[in-house]
Amino acid sequence: MQRRQFIQSAAAFAMSGGLFLPFASNAAAAQTAGTMEVYAGAIGPGEYQGGDFAQARFHDPRGMAQDAQGNVFVADYVNSVVRKLGTDGQVSIVAGQVEQRDARNGPALQAHFYSPECVAVAADGTLFVTDSGSNTLRRIGRDGLVSTWAGKIDVEGYADGPGVKARFNHPVGVAVAADGVVYVADAYNSTVRRISPHGVVSTLAGSPGATGWRDGRGAQARFNTPIGVALDRRGNVYVSEYFNNVIRRITPDGTVSTFAGKPGRGGFADGSAATALFLHPQMLSFAPDGSLIVADSGNNRVRRIAPDGTVSTLAGNGQGETVVTGALPGVLHQPYGVLALADGGVLVTGLNAILRIQPQTPLAA
Repeated sequence: MQRRQFIQSAAAFAMSGGLFLPFASNAAAAQTAGTMEVYAGAIGPGEYQGGDFAQARFHDPRGMAQDAQGNVFVADYVNSVVRKLGTDGQVSIVAGQVEQRDARNGPALQAHFYSPECVAVAADGTLFVTDSGSNTLRRIGRDGLVSTWAGKIDVEGYADGPGVKARFNHPVGVAVAADGVVYVADAYNSTVRRISPHGVVSTLAGSPGATGWRDGRGAQARFNTPIGVALDRRGNVYVSEYFNNVIRRITPDGTVSTFAGKPGRGGFADGSAATALFLHPQMLSFAPDGSLIVADSGNNRVRRIAPDGTVSTLAGNGQGETVVTGALPGVLHQPYGVLALADGGVLVTGLNAILRIQPQTPLAA
């Protein structure tokens, strides 16, 4: 799939001996333009290593989430584990075993994931993980046990219903509301699914097997490969669409509208939400000031949709080279995951590392 090729090309370049330049250290530039730096891991070939943030190594880290204590969780996709970037400065495995891809439930450090893609944290600390390759949503409980919350391991398809009777086809983005309801972008079914606190799966919007673009309510709406999911404070669900190149909004009653971008028209343009253009957007995250942050992978940028609907570039100059400089806009290569932080900064995954963007004006409340 084209989306996979985007991600894999970055790792291939790194392993081929691509040039990585050190950060600039121009303090004056940093003060006027904001900065971007490596937060954890290192830009370069994908691998696995634990330790502190500088020592740790990742292999295609993707979606991220943060708990109330400030710990950051990341789906380390190729390493097939869920990892924690702790407030103590250490990176550890929360669940899974490195490169063991047979999707097995059980105690967290004995469990296996096939390809953990994204992670969400519930208010009580429970983690939900989309294991896209096994077509399931996995749950990491506070008791340290990994279970299948919805779907059946290694069985793709489409079905609503209780937990393991439901079926998914490559679930990707995931978000959990304060009331415990989980929302999932079911990418290859081109639907957005809703999972109740009791594990019952229903379809919030879209119709399986009916790919395209159409606004409307519930099954009348059409999507083309929904990827990222984020929730605002009013209970609206925001979804990025990889092939429609737009950001959609779904109200609590299932009414879908186009929030930003032009359907089916990929490209790059900042400006109003109606005139802006995106190219293969991936993950989404709401900042404390109400801005929606978008990993605009095909444009090699991280974009910001302000509360007034204005779309701007937060980081990345569109060059797509494997060079990161200290002063923004800097250079990004196909960013995937984004996580807006309470202090107004933004974390972004790409090139086997986790980067931190500190805007000139923090996106804080």
